[in-house]
Amino acid sequence: MSFFQVVSGNITSTSINMLFTFWISAYILERNINKKQGNFIKNIISTILFIIGVSIFGAIFYKAGIFRWPYNIGNILFTYPMLLIETFLLQMLYEEDQISCWLSAIFFEMIDSFAMNVGFLFSPYIRFNLNILNERILYCFFLFGIIPSFKIILVLILKKTKMGKIFRQWLEQKNFRSSMVLFLSLYPILMEVLDLLIKFTDKMNDEQNGMLCIIYFLVVGIVFHYIIQEEQQRMRLEEQQISLKQQRTYIKNLEELQMEMRRFRHDYKNMMSGMYLQAKEGDMETLQSFIQEMTEDFDSQVGGQIRRLTQLSNIHILEVKGLLLRKLEEMQKEEIDCELEVLCPFYKTRLRNTDLCRCLGILIDNAMEEVRGKEKPKIHIMISSQKGYTTFRIQNLLYSTIDFHKIWIQGYSTKGNNRGIGLASYKKILERYDNIIPLTTIRDGYFIQELKVQEEI
Repeated sequence: MSFFQVVSGNITSTSINMLFTFWISAYILERNINKKQGNFIKNIISTILFIIGVSIFGAIFYKAGIFRWPYNIGNILFTYPMLLIETFLLQMLYEEDQISCWLSAIFFEMIDSFAMNVGFLFSPYIRFNLNILNERILYCFFLFGIIPSFKIILVLILKKTKMGKIFRQWLEQKNFRSSMVLFLSLYPILMEVLDLLIKFTDKMNDEQNGMLCIIYFLVVGIVFHYIIQEEQQRMRLEEQQISLKQQRTYIKNLEELQMEMRRFRHDYKNMMSGMYLQAKEGDMETLQSFIQEMTEDFDSQVGGQIRRLTQLSNIHILEVKGLLLRKLEEMQKEEIDCELEVLCPFYKTRLRNTDLCRCLGILIDNAMEEVRGKEKPKIHIMISSQKGYTTFRIQNLLYSTIDFHKIWIQGYSTKGNNRGIGLASYKKILERYDNIIPLTTIRDGYFIQELKVQEEI
C-alpha cells in the first residue's frame, strides 16, 4: 500500500473514532461540547487537525515498520502520544481539567480496544496483510463495520449497567486517588504485555487468544468497578456526614424556634392583658395598632424561621440544601436579612450538582459582599421548577455603581483589588452547557442575577 492509501484509511477510521468519542461523551459522560461561536470554529479546526495529524503519524509508523518492533514497543510509542494529544483536544472541546480529560481519553481507549478484541473472534486473522487485496477488503469491513457495531453494543451495556455514571461521578469529585490514576494510565502497557504473553503461548489458536483478551478486559473491568465502588463508598460516607450536619442544623433551628415560641408565649400573656384593658375602654384604634404590632413581632421572631424551614424542605438535592443552609447561617451571623423562596419541590436539574453549587455559591457570595455592613442589608433567593424550566434567582440591594461591560472580566470588582474572580468563573462554568439562559439586570434598586435552565429539550 502507498503512503497516501494508508493515510486515507487512517483518516476514515480516526474520523469514525472521533464520532464515537463525541457520542460516548454525550451519552455516558454527559458532556457537551462548547458551542460558543468563536470556540466552535476553533474546535472544528482542532478536531480536523487532530484527525489528519494522527492519520499521518500512524502512516509513518506503519511504513517505517515501527509497529513491527519487538515487544510491541511501537504500539506503546504510538498510543501514549495519541492519548496526550487527545487529552489536549478534549480539554479544548469540553473545557475540563487535564487529569479528567486524560482519564476520559484512557476510558475511550479501553472501550476501543475491548471492542477490537471482541471483533477478532469474528475475524479469521489477528494480523492483516494490507498488501493483499482480499485481506485489505476484509480489514476494512472489520474496521468500519464489525468494530463500530461492538462499540455501540458495549456503550449501551455500560449505560445499562451504570458504569458510565459511576465513572462520571468519580470525575466530578475531582478527588482522584493516585493508585486509580496510575492503574488506568498503565492500561495500554498492560494490554501490550498481555499480547506478548499470548504470542509466547504457542498452543493457543486465534479464538483462544481472543477469549483470553476478553477475560483480561473483564478482569480489568472488575478491578475498575471495585475501585470505583470503594470511591463511591467514601462519597456516601461524606454524604452521610453532610446529612448529619444538616440534621444538627435543623435541630438547632428547631430549638431556637422553640425558645422563640416560649418567649413569645410569655410576652403574649402580657400583651393580652394590655389588649383587654384597651378593648374595655373602647380604644379601637390603639387596639388595632397593638394587634398589628404583635403580629409583626411574631412574624419577625418566629414566622421567618418557620418559612425558611418550609422552603428548605422543598429542596431535594443534598448538596444544594447543604450549601443554602451554610449560607443562611453565615447571613444570620452577619445579621443579613435573607428571604428564601422555593416555589415548587426541586428534585433535579441538567447542571451537575458540583457546577450548580459553584454557581449558586458565587452569586450568593457576591450578593453578601455587596450588602455586608450596610444599613438594612437584604437578599432574596428564589428557586422555581415548573414548565420544563428551573430558575435560580439571587437579588440584593445595590449600594454601588456597576459597569455591566466589565463585570464578567476577571479581576474587575467594585470592592478593590484581588477580587472579581467569581463572575468570570461563573461565566466559564455556564459555557460548558447548552440551553442555559443567564440574566443580569438592575431593577428597583436591586441587583438581580438569574439562571434559567431548560430541562426538557
